[in-house]
Amino acid sequence: MIRVGETSYCIDPAGGVMDLLGRQWTLALIGILGNRPSSRFNEICNAITGAGSKAISDRLKRLRRLGLVERIVVPEGPLRVEYRLTPRGNSLRNALVPLLAWADEVHASPPPDVPPRDPVGAPTKGGTRVRRTLPGDFRG
Repeated sequence: MIRVGETSYCIDPAGGVMDLLGRQWTLALIGILGNRPSSRFNEICNAITGAGSKAISDRLKRLRRLGLVERIVVPEGPLRVEYRLTPRGNSLRNALVPLLAWADEVHASPPPDVPPRDPVGAPTKGGTRVRRTLPGDFRG
């Protein structure tokens, strides 16, 4: 339970959301679809480098089942399919914006006066632990 002022929030439902957001390509898809009125499948594939079309297709299907994305068949000329966020998907996107802004801020400026922790089993160089960081590593 997290309390903010007089309101309490149950953490349990957040677990499902965090699981969804932690899946590969989910955040990218929400970002791409939220930045345009609608997108065709190939436009989405071209916008996400490194993702295969099967992975994108599977993730879009999952997001559709959750009611976050809708698939629209446009019957003009040759049939075409477009995807866009539903109002529920836009709501999620809007909720993510402050979190992403915070992550950018934290990544740009590590906390002051916090000594780095040695991860267990970290490689050593001449008896001194060597700390390896990855992009997005917020441990300071």
